Amino acid sequence: MTQENAPRIAVIGGQVAALEKARQAGFDIVWVHGPHELDRSGLELVAEAHLTDYRDPRAVADLLAAVHRHRPLARVVSMIEDGLESAAAATTALGLPGTGLGTVRVLQDKLAFRELLADRGIEGVAARLGHDEADIRAFVAEFGPTVIKPRYGSGSLGVRLVHGPDAVSEVAAWAAEFGLHTFVMEEYLRGPEFSVEAFSFAGEHVVVAYTAKEKLDSFVEVGHVQPAGIDADATARIESLVTRMLDAVGIEDGPSHTEVILTPDGPRLVESHNRRGGDRIADLVDEVYGTDIDALAFLWYAGRTAPITPGPARGGGAIRFLTAEPGVVESVTGADEVRADPRVVALQLSVEPGATVAPIAWSYDRSGLLIVRGESAEDARARAHALAARITIKTRPDTEPGAPRSIAAVAPRPERLLGTRTSSPEKSER
Repeated sequence: MTQENAPRIAVIGGQVAALEKARQAGFDIVWVHGPHELDRSGLELVAEAHLTDYRDPRAVADLLAAVHRHRPLARVVSMIEDGLESAAAATTALGLPGTGLGTVRVLQDKLAFRELLADRGIEGVAARLGHDEADIRAFVAEFGPTVIKPRYGSGSLGVRLVHGPDAVSEVAAWAAEFGLHTFVMEEYLRGPEFSVEAFSFAGEHVVVAYTAKEKLDSFVEVGHVQPAGIDADATARIESLVTRMLDAVGIEDGPSHTEVILTPDGPRLVESHNRRGGDRIADLVDEVYGTDIDALAFLWYAGRTAPITPGPARGGGAIRFLTAEPGVVESVTGADEVRADPRVVALQLSVEPGATVAPIAWSYDRSGLLIVRGESAEDARARAHALAARITIKTRPDTEPGAPRSIAAVAPRPERLLGTRTSSPEKSER
């Protein structure tokens, strides 16, 4: 569907809901997606659809160069993690406004991110590259409790805490078995974790919401709550830190999602992304603060909105993730009763009878999620916990357990976690 004289935007991957918002902002859409992931209902909303491996930056940049020659694009964007590097590669190659390849590569490379922050004097969390038990032992001896993680990756996959010297051998053996032969070692940051949902308007960074987190010992997140309940002093310090970081990495336009730990010595950055938060955090922002981040992005890209000033919270909202014992699912009960509760915004199940539930090693091992509204953050949190408890996922032990899971068996792109990239355009300006 083509709109005469409309500006053209290329959207890399993503869901139909994002296309609808781009269309409402007045764009003609060029959709680049994978042939096996495509929701065909989105074809009614786009002027062109190109099916390819949208996770391959060079392939996408070359494809969109041809599209751009035929009829120029105004922007290339992606609203999802897996499309960010490809969107940035095309943005840089075509000289379009937006976040370029250099910025995205720094954000996705956890070691480069730490090194940039230290180089700019923003903060100095100790971090080094490691390969084996000796590297971990030396780092722990110098810095104490240590987190090891893939250099690239998301969803808490391959993240482990080394409590002290006595735990080094066990974690090193696990990393070798998992296939994590190259990893980043960081000093362990103690304190509650929050995420900062922000939007940048031509270099002006506006915090839209703060999100409080609940995590398992594996670092996998099992709950989000808004408002986050951070006091005014901590809020100001977090905002200053995040703003300086966004300037340093080169984010000027669009949404960002930054994770921060509030340590006894003040806020410290964990990581950041040039996209809105996953785990449906954007739905919480819309529910609690009335800001649709995706819609705002497309309106800003189209030049149809001025910078916004976030309003006060309209009550509270919480997300609670469902978990189950590992094994084969026999039954799921209580979902219909919970879904009928007027306080429930959404209930999403990712398991059904016959499915196999794995031990929770990363975000994709969770069994579903529940989004609940409340009169306040604490009310929403309590309601989410209570309603989630009404859903029972009954499993039986798996009589045919497979081999121990490795990165290659779990991650959709293990080469990214291990630092082996697909080829990309050489130019890397931000």
